[in-house]
Amino acid sequence: MAKQLAVVPQSPHSNVLELIQGQLNTFHASEVAIANTILKNPQSIAAMSITQLASKSETSVASVVRFSKALGFSGFPEFKMALVSDLSWKSAKEFDTEHLDGGITPEDSIAEIIEKITYSDARAIESTAEKLDIKTFTKVVEAFEKARTVGLFGLVSSGFVAMDFQSKLNRLSKHAIAWTDFHAAMTSVALLEKGDVLFAITHSGTTVDTVDVMKEFKARGVTIVLLTNAIRSPAESLADLVLHTAARETTFRSGATASRIAQLTVVDCLCVTLAQRNWSRTKTALDLSRAAVSIRSGKSQTYRPRGGK
Repeated sequence: MAKQLAVVPQSPHSNVLELIQGQLNTFHASEVAIANTILKNPQSIAAMSITQLASKSETSVASVVRFSKALGFSGFPEFKMALVSDLSWKSAKEFDTEHLDGGITPEDSIAEIIEKITYSDARAIESTAEKLDIKTFTKVVEAFEKARTVGLFGLVSSGFVAMDFQSKLNRLSKHAIAWTDFHAAMTSVALLEKGDVLFAITHSGTTVDTVDVMKEFKARGVTIVLLTNAIRSPAESLADLVLHTAARETTFRSGATASRIAQLTVVDCLCVTLAQRNWSRTKTALDLSRAAVSIRSGKSQTYRPRGGK
């Protein structure tokens, strides 16, 4: 009998301060006031009641509840618990996490730039893993399995992720088409039909071209899957299934950096899960692709089906 591994439950948003900072531009006015109050002095907020936080931020108890739910928590108690956990994690570290979280400054040395970037990227991956909802993730994998064709759409840095995803899916023998241009996607709308999947990638969730592409494919009955960093956005309102990343952009860190690394992490998780669930077909497809390109490395390989000589 296979040994059962214990699964240790994790807080869905243990990196609370990064989560708040990453969602600032999606908040309403009262939520921005609450967010700024928390970010200014998180240690003092961790000891406050919901009434005290409402008073401190000059909002209301109802606004604090809405703020907590907007971040994905059931309410203020769960949010406060996650905040305390986040602060405890930071205080347990031997290095200055506030310094590393502060973004790159003109005065930073090369060593500090490297330290800050690697820290930010590692946190983006860690936070994204914690933020992924397993039930939704499973539904996305199942939708991919059922689809005859998977369309992938992203612009600029998200476009690179779409192209990477296409390459990986094709190697798994899954028919996938990536579009990195609005007009190319719109003129190819007939390629996807009901039962197929459009996987849209947008860090902000507000990119007009991405939203319009989603609308067009949704009208054809295509299942819309969205990968985004935003908790609330026009793109999310159109999607059937949403996967969230948790990457925070700071000074000199545009959408082409931390967000792309977080997106690629989700893509890798999806591809490996798909490969595992269709292991026999995946193994055959990978063997074929390796044999096809092996001659370019100077090592010729001949593909032989299982049982062949």
